[in-house]
Amino acid sequence: MIFKHGGEKAGPVLMNFARALFATLIVFELLNVLKILRLNTQFTWVGLLITSIFCFVFVEVVAYKYKKQKNNYLHWSVWFLVAFGLSLDVFGDFFYFYDKLSWWDQFAHFFASGIVNFTVFVVISAFFVEGFRYNLLMKTGRFNLALLISSTSAMSLSALYEIEEYVEDLIFHTNRLGSGTDTANDLLFNFFGIVVSVIIIKIIYHLTEKEEVFE
Repeated sequence: MIFKHGGEKAGPVLMNFARALFATLIVFELLNVLKILRLNTQFTWVGLLITSIFCFVFVEVVAYKYKKQKNNYLHWSVWFLVAFGLSLDVFGDFFYFYDKLSWWDQFAHFFASGIVNFTVFVVISAFFVEGFRYNLLMKTGRFNLALLISSTSAMSLSALYEIEEYVEDLIFHTNRLGSGTDTANDLLFNFFGIVVSVIIIKIIYHLTEKEEVFE
């Protein structure tokens, strides 16, 4: 299997701890958007807040449906992986890493897109693809189909994120979109991150192919 659920007690505890981290991040960003805190960022708190809320709601909806359908908790690592991916953008914005470290933008896009691909793969595998029972689409076929859909979805979300950056620049007169080659460079490293995540998932699958992909 791709991962095993944590113990009956440890899983929910770690999951709720990750939720608390998410909530703390969102409250912190909201306080800055409302000017209650007046900390500066390289770009805008609004952009960070929108991204954080979207990711939190997405994971919570997936977890709720997973618990309802599987009668089990979504693995706690999903929350931590998504939270870590968000933190790269927050740290880069808050500490001006995008200016100070020439490689930070590429690293953030590479890592975050891999996390998005993995998360979408979990969703598709758990709720949709495993229900396919076509004669020519056996276990490995369903697995590859889930990877194909998750990869194309992750790349599409990457493009939408670039559009969000452009809209944010238009509204708040920031420079999130960067130079003329920045968007292409971001999408390139998004693609690299997705490819690497596909390779890692395939390796794990083939090491555990006699078991279920997910519990």
